Amino acid sequence: MKNLSTLAQDLELNAKVQRERTDAMLKAAFSEHEASVKQELSESATRINSAISDHNAAMKAALTLNTKELLKVVGKTWAFVALVSFLLICTSGGVLWWLQQQITDNYQTLSEQKDALTKLNERTWGVTYQEDNQGRFLVLPAGMKADTRWTFDDGKKNGIRLVQE
Repeated sequence: MKNLSTLAQDLELNAKVQRERTDAMLKAAFSEHEASVKQELSESATRINSAISDHNAAMKAALTLNTKELLKVVGKTWAFVALVSFLLICTSGGVLWWLQQQITDNYQTLSEQKDALTKLNERTWGVTYQEDNQGRFLVLPAGMKADTRWTFDDGKKNGIRLVQE
């Protein structure tokens, strides 16, 4: 029985040693596997971070390019609007200047005609001419009457003398 007891102790000791060796091997294998997984995860994280950085850089470059293109388009649009506005203002100014010249010329012509009419009225003593369907007439100013007994150029032309009533 002693043999059995020793055998049992030996088996137990062998099992304990084998368990410790298996634990040590498993720990070493798990540690190695854990290190390998950590390394793969680290490399994967590095690749993902690199891909994200590249993507961010590409997006930033595309956004910068789009912003520059948008600014060019907006700049061209505002330049066109400014040019059209400038041309409209210049055209309006030219039209206003021309109209002002026309008004000034017309005013000057009217003043000259008014002066000529005043001088003509002074020379005709207020006598006016009128024509209608009954014929042509000399119209005398108010307070005047006609004396038709006069002739000129040795009787070849009839004359009218204006007499105050």
